[in-house]
Amino acid sequence: MKNLKLFIFAFLIFSSCQNGVSKITGSDVTPKPPSEAELTLVVYMACDNDLESYALQNLKQMEKTEFSKINVLVLMDRSEGYDETNGNWTDTRLFEVVHDPLDTANVVSKRLDCSPLGLSSDTETELDMGSSFVLRNLLTFAKTQFPAKAYALIIWGHGTGWRASGNVSGSRAVAVDDKTKSYMSVQALGSAVRGLDFGVIGFDTCFGGVFENIYELKDCALYTVGSAGITPGEGWNYTQLLKSLSESEFSAQEIAAAMAKSSSAQVTVFENGKLGELMNGFEVFAKNLSQTITDITSQRAVYDSLVSCKAYSYIQFPCDLYLDVYSMAEHYSTASDLQLKNAAQKLMELVNNSGYSLQALNVELAVNFIPRLSFGTTAATHSESYIKNEAISDQCKFIKESQWWVPTRGGNSGSLLDKLFYTSF
Repeated sequence: MKNLKLFIFAFLIFSSCQNGVSKITGSDVTPKPPSEAELTLVVYMACDNDLESYALQNLKQMEKTEFSKINVLVLMDRSEGYDETNGNWTDTRLFEVVHDPLDTANVVSKRLDCSPLGLSSDTETELDMGSSFVLRNLLTFAKTQFPAKAYALIIWGHGTGWRASGNVSGSRAVAVDDKTKSYMSVQALGSAVRGLDFGVIGFDTCFGGVFENIYELKDCALYTVGSAGITPGEGWNYTQLLKSLSESEFSAQEIAAAMAKSSSAQVTVFENGKLGELMNGFEVFAKNLSQTITDITSQRAVYDSLVSCKAYSYIQFPCDLYLDVYSMAEHYSTASDLQLKNAAQKLMELVNNSGYSLQALNVELAVNFIPRLSFGTTAATHSESYIKNEAISDQCKFIKESQWWVPTRGGNSGSLLDKLFYTSF
């Protein structure tokens, strides 16, 4: 009888794994002693879109790694019509990643119950990944049920940087959910993670390392990791990431470095404690450059100089055109105007002091300039949601606090973008 029971138990485990996930779980996850884990890593995998196949590949990369001292939680929201493997489920599921020694094709990670999200290990539930409440509840659950000495978050999926309401056609923001037709604004992301003491926040997305993003998160983590431009759809190398983390001492600096090294794209690690000073230096530079615009000739000269700087944009139009902050400052570092020259040189110093880029000579940091309509052609006006407006609740801190870069509704504030696009001479 004992052997029969063991046979039945083994058969149930085998059947469960054949369906793509392990369903051995209680009504909720039993908290682990803090001594068992050095790090809890949460991956917010918004793949209810055309990135679904890559998400499954990344999850299998995690399972391939024999990691230790790390809790890895993945909230995955799949799509319809892109990938039919692993049982072709299309709802939202939370996994605790486990090692797959046989490197099988199917996902073997442990599917979890999560009452704060209304998730059950044996019930299909569709969540809106664009909701900041979903992210907030997930992070709170992770800290409660999987305590560790350090915590880190990866935002996985599409991204266009600063986008809030008023999306331009074809653009995608953080945590894009095609089924619910929603996404998470930068401001909403900040509200979801603020106060939870996550040491590192990484963006496995395009345009994660833009000024508007990292400034929003400056008081939410010690480090922010992201790319100023486009990143490959296949995402980071999660086998390498977990291997690097397992071999580290789990400091926030090491976690951030491991994230950056796992990407094939150019990624910047920002030290968030230095972003306030960087913002001040950027504002001084923008003010001094704005004050050099006194007529249509100087207006055109500044515009032409800026669009000739190093830039980042999406491959489809219309899209946002982001300018490289170091490149802008470097262009004016030899200006005849002494105040502008000094501000530019100081900004170059502050940019490189704010973090590091593994594959670039100088730190790559992008800031939104103007929508791009086609190759070589920019729009005449900004998106309504990038114009400073107290009536728009989800504008990010960068837009709210900038006085000398961001445009205003009246167009006459004297900010650089007001001078370039809304001032007539």
